[in-house]
Amino acid sequence: MKIDKHLRKKGYSLVEVIVALTISVAVIGGVMSFYIQFYKVSFINEQKNKINHDMRQLTGELTRAGRQANDHFIYKSISTADRDTASDRLLTDSSGDFLLFIYKDNSTEVEISKIIGYFRENNGDDLGPVRRFERDFSPASNLPMESLIPAPQQLKNSPKVIELSKGLADGRLFYNFLGRSIIINGQIYHGNNAKRVTETYNFTISPRG
Repeated sequence: MKIDKHLRKKGYSLVEVIVALTISVAVIGGVMSFYIQFYKVSFINEQKNKINHDMRQLTGELTRAGRQANDHFIYKSISTADRDTASDRLLTDSSGDFLLFIYKDNSTEVEISKIIGYFRENNGDDLGPVRRFERDFSPASNLPMESLIPAPQQLKNSPKVIELSKGLADGRLFYNFLGRSIIINGQIYHGNNAKRVTETYNFTISPRG
């Protein structure tokens, strides 16, 4: 019995199937590679934008606070033992992770009307957030300045200015330059444990006091 040639169905050979699969895999691989590369570039750009925002915010805040302050002091950290007496104030050419601005009453120029502090927490791996606190005194206080600083546990609830930072001034963030200026030298980190993006920042402020 003859089969009509129009009813015959032509199949694919094994070689044709293998070639088709190879091409498909290559196309899919190319698309996936492009997507992964695009995601990496987008992720890095997003984190760099966040870092630039942090740098602008920190620079602006510290510059404003410094210009209006009557005095400033740097301490090793916010731990009570590192900043509970005047002898804990770090002198010229030394660095710490706690910067304190002091504002005095205009009428007396002695009593303290406000303090603003910036400090970097150390979470054990040299990385930690930078936080800010502000405390007003009305009426102005004539108590010893160190006694006006809140307790460490209270300070750790202060709002973050930078999510994650590392100090580069001998491992600290703030450097006392000649007792007149403050050099802020550190790195800002964004991202996650799998992929972190970082940028170094370095600027100087000179409080009017």
